[in-house]
Amino acid sequence: MALFLTCWMAGPPLAGASSAGAFEEILEYVHELHISSPQEEELYDGAINGLVDTLEDPYTVYMKPDELEEFSNSLQGTFVGVGIEVAPGYSYPSILRIIEGSPAENAGISAGDIIIKVDGNDIAEESLPNIVQKIRGPEGTRVRLTIRRDGRDDFDVELLRSSINLPSVQGELLDGGIGYINIDIFGSSTADDFEEALITLKQKGAEKLILDLRNDPGGYLQAAVQIAGDFVEKGRVVVSIVDSNNERQSYYTKGNMVAEGMPVAILVNGASASASEALAAALQDYGVGALIGDRTFGKGTVQTVIPLQAGGALKLTTANYHTPNDRVIDHTGLAPDIQVLTPELQLEAAKNWLNPPDKTTVILEDGGTEAIVNGSAVKLSQAPLQQGDTIYLPLRFVFEALGYRVDWQSSDGSVKVADTRSEALFYPGEDGRVLSGGQVVTEATPLLHKNEITYIPLSSLNFFNLKVEVDNGRITIEK
Repeated sequence: MALFLTCWMAGPPLAGASSAGAFEEILEYVHELHISSPQEEELYDGAINGLVDTLEDPYTVYMKPDELEEFSNSLQGTFVGVGIEVAPGYSYPSILRIIEGSPAENAGISAGDIIIKVDGNDIAEESLPNIVQKIRGPEGTRVRLTIRRDGRDDFDVELLRSSINLPSVQGELLDGGIGYINIDIFGSSTADDFEEALITLKQKGAEKLILDLRNDPGGYLQAAVQIAGDFVEKGRVVVSIVDSNNERQSYYTKGNMVAEGMPVAILVNGASASASEALAAALQDYGVGALIGDRTFGKGTVQTVIPLQAGGALKLTTANYHTPNDRVIDHTGLAPDIQVLTPELQLEAAKNWLNPPDKTTVILEDGGTEAIVNGSAVKLSQAPLQQGDTIYLPLRFVFEALGYRVDWQSSDGSVKVADTRSEALFYPGEDGRVLSGGQVVTEATPLLHKNEITYIPLSSLNFFNLKVEVDNGRITIEK
């Protein structure tokens, strides 16, 4: 028998009380009588957050004054941190880039390093936003990162958090007359900085362009609209926003087509969101260039930041946006024109699309941590391995490096490898069944699955008429 000790407050019944009236009464009772003696400010914050949470919209948030300041600073390219850009990995995040002059650079951290702990706590399988939040913190405080680097034992680095000024646009000239521009975020000066970088690259001899929107969370929609004007003629719709009353407002290009006539490869991935998706969608709809990489995040809503008289702001979802072809991409994202899911190969794929090679060559070595793809060194997360007399290669990496598309078929668990000339289906199971050129092969060596990675036996490359040479653990594949 359960016993409850309850004290009822004396008073008249509250028949017909409105929700607003009930809220005020509950707030007063909790503030005055609860055993924890909560502060009134805490209760109001909790009530606001509860109200926002009922919308079940992750993009509508109440920002306190300090949070609003941090949000504004991020759009201006200023934040407190250690100066690293990270990307999700198989279990741990890897460092993509080190900001010049930052605490991370001064401490000797390098691009390609893997972070496995923050302040001694293992971060395996944690979400990237949570990890970033742990690394960032108040200026002048310290954070300890445990780094994993090929060729040495794991080691700790203690960093002093400081104010970082991160330009939202970086550009460089690559070989073959290719200009490369990366946009980290769409801030207040991004559009002007992009045009300046593009003009500079053209003056240096760039005739083609790689626009890198990977890991770009978005920002000001107006910046995306302005940049679209560097590619699309004046007066064309870049994006339309549609509110809850189904009223539509369209935004048009006003630029001078600085990139006119330039072939463009647009790099995207699952962290390309919001304004970066709006720009990528417009360029895709108008046939300006090819989207290369992974399907984008799928944030097709527009938020309005409303300053509050009491301080802080409400970031409120007020509309959906539509692409020029009237596509709605919320929750679905943009499908790339050329799918390359291996992050380390996406830039190489863009280069090859702009400057197609006469042949593609991939070189791997047994136990090696790098592959050579058309003469360029590319980080290799899964090295070839040998079991008995059979050599196995990381399936996705090898075929995507050779220009094939690799898809896992959820209907039967098979792996499909295809390009415009050939296709093969590799089925799971011990019999190693393969469907190649419409013919069933029943005695092929089965695929190998190890540590959540799929490996293909070297002998199965014969299904694709590839030239393969093996010399003292060095494997050369030519297409």
